[in-house]
Amino acid sequence: MSRPTAGGAMGGGRAFVDATGTPVPLRGPVRQVVATDAAVGALLLELGARVVGVAGTLDGVEPVGDDHAPDPAAVAAARPDVVVTGCADGGYDLADPRVLGRLREIAPVVAVDPGRRAETIADLRALLGAVQPPPHRSRGRHEG
Repeated sequence: MSRPTAGGAMGGGRAFVDATGTPVPLRGPVRQVVATDAAVGALLLELGARVVGVAGTLDGVEPVGDDHAPDPAAVAAARPDVVVTGCADGGYDLADPRVLGRLREIAPVVAVDPGRRAETIADLRALLGAVQPPPHRSRGRHEG
């Protein structure tokens, strides 16, 4: 089971232990995410996350590669705060495991286990916290 942990040892940021048991340091609030497959993306949308990219096809979400095969350049262009991937057999559910390092250069990578739906929902809620809306700016008087 994944859980958020105190992040003092990781530069003061929040840390999260994902479904693989890996501690994942988070850089700040999670406002936008990329999913490495459509099933994970759909679950994130269901929870109210701002999904800015998905590897695969998901209505209304920018594609960033094929299912389980995200293109790191497209992921970087989406500017996610975190990349969420599925977990299979205790590892990351990616078509090419070598892409994991490239994704980690872009944003923290968190694995969830979609086969354990209730735990995954709890984990994603802990990861997302109160879903962070995009920064809001007040309208000026001239904007009506």
